[in-house]
Amino acid sequence: MRLRINRIALVQELRVEHVLGQLVEYGVVSEDDVKKINAGSTPADKARVLVDLLPNKGQHIDWYRAFREALQNPDAGQDVKKRYKILVDFLDNTVIHRPTSQHGNFSDLQSPRHDTLKLPRYNPLPSITADGQAQNVLNIEEERKKEEEKVLREIEETEEQHYTMWDGKFEKTNDAVTLVKGYFQQWIPTPDNFRSLLSVIINYYHTSKEVPEEHFRKLEKSTDSDDKEQLEQEKLVLERIKKLELVTVLARRKLLPVGFELCMCDIVQTIFQEPEHYHLYFKYLKSLEANDVNLLQDIVSSFYSVLKSNNKVARNSESVKQFTILAFYLIDFMTEYGYYTDAEKVMSVLMSFLSESHHLDIWMTKYRGYVKLMHLRNRNYDFYGASQAYQAAVEMTWQIKLMSFGMDIIDEGELHSELSHMMLELGSINPAFSWSQRALKEMKASDKALIVNTLCNAVMTYCAKWQVKRAEKLAIYAVQFAKQNFGVRNPLYLKALLHLCHFSTEFIQDESSLQLANYALSTAMKIYCCDTIELALSHRAVSKALMVLQKVDTEKYFYRSCDALRIAEKILTKNHPMLYLFLHTSASALQWKAFHANKETQDATLRLAETEGRKALELVLQHYGEVSLRTAQMYALLGQVYSKMDR
Repeated sequence: MRLRINRIALVQELRVEHVLGQLVEYGVVSEDDVKKINAGSTPADKARVLVDLLPNKGQHIDWYRAFREALQNPDAGQDVKKRYKILVDFLDNTVIHRPTSQHGNFSDLQSPRHDTLKLPRYNPLPSITADGQAQNVLNIEEERKKEEEKVLREIEETEEQHYTMWDGKFEKTNDAVTLVKGYFQQWIPTPDNFRSLLSVIINYYHTSKEVPEEHFRKLEKSTDSDDKEQLEQEKLVLERIKKLELVTVLARRKLLPVGFELCMCDIVQTIFQEPEHYHLYFKYLKSLEANDVNLLQDIVSSFYSVLKSNNKVARNSESVKQFTILAFYLIDFMTEYGYYTDAEKVMSVLMSFLSESHHLDIWMTKYRGYVKLMHLRNRNYDFYGASQAYQAAVEMTWQIKLMSFGMDIIDEGELHSELSHMMLELGSINPAFSWSQRALKEMKASDKALIVNTLCNAVMTYCAKWQVKRAEKLAIYAVQFAKQNFGVRNPLYLKALLHLCHFSTEFIQDESSLQLANYALSTAMKIYCCDTIELALSHRAVSKALMVLQKVDTEKYFYRSCDALRIAEKILTKNHPMLYLFLHTSASALQWKAFHANKETQDATLRLAETEGRKALELVLQHYGEVSLRTAQMYALLGQVYSKMDR
């Protein structure tokens, strides 16, 4: 129905060469289909063949989602992408009342029977112009938008003027009404007493470490092209997070239509579908959390509500796919944000939801879910839970491989990488090394993010195995690959840098190690601009490099270790096993400080080092056991401290 209603616009504007490659890759269009399409004499003919061909693919192929994604990411320039964005909006905003979605999920009122039989009301088609040329549908839409903007301006002129601090003067707000889109779209009046907390935080508390105004000023003044690009992304993200904040307020005040779900809102979907921008939202979410506004928790609650409503309706394959895609997006976002426990809860709910269905088309989804669950538990240092997720994933691989096509569709590279990571953390170096090698051989070339993660894990296993030359090549390649595919302002690039820092500090130990660590720290500050575990790890890398080079004259090594521990304690729970990393570095720094201190402060500093070391030892004993490499590491450090204390 969406393609039929928007058929004229699609035929006029679409160029098949921009989307065919992706459709072939997704398995939606076959080689025979490509020949039929290319047989068209004009671009419009080719587009017409494609539009008519897609609906005949049947329900076993998710052709509509693939076509929509192809329109969002065409093989073309920015101008074409902007025009295709209009086509996607046309498709998304086509209101189709379906019994299992629109009416069943979002309305408590039973519509009269005769209303359900009426066709939607449309404006009459434009008349043919005198020169005989058809009018462009997109131009018609632009005229309609101009008319809407005119009405909005009239509404805004009647609103009160509100004070803002962006330019220090009075200005008219643009928030008289807000367009809220989900399964439906509707203009909603903005509450009169609504003021964005983000504007207050950014403008009045610009000295805050959460959202510093200085960050934007530095990006504006910089001549670096990467800074300019990040500035544009920051502006876009700020507008989106403000829209999300406003929609959340409307939902909390019950000003939205009955049945509206925040997680299905267009702004939430837009945020989730751009993983490369996830990190830019963190500083705003943290600032709002500091003001007792947890947008992420509201989205999770909405997700559970959607799950509950889906339990009441028939579970067709399309609804399961939509719900699963939403769940994976939400889990990925929470994982990047550091909400490992909450993300694991969402994943557990999703797996319970999927376990009630035994269709073949969700077997791969279950497998991906178990692998992701293992990833979450590894990051949360729940290795017993990770091993359970691994067993469940292996059972799914057996089921899939029993099918004739199973070997062709399953990819175990990520599973092997997660197993290697778990083995390394538990001290089983030889198995970790073997599984890491296998993961490197089996990883998919198309999944760029997985390649970076697999390379980083391999660096750690090769370092533990003392394969120094190979570890160095992998670490350097990981940085080069991340830079080429994601740019220098991406968390994956920072992750690769930190693993190169680890190698350099352990094996190179020269001035370049310190320069690399300082560069990683400055990169982390520009990427996140707020307290994150990655920033804490960057501070720790600088502290370790300074201590290795014995640059103890300025005590920067000590202050960096303090910053790392402060951030980690702020983000992680009290007994989180990852704290031992920062406690170990802090105790080492205190030991160095005591060694170069005068007699009056030496004993007190060593006692502080002992306290930090004992805390770290308690953590590793609790989570790794009495016999482990981590435990041995802490005993060795405490032994050094006690020797300096003559104990």
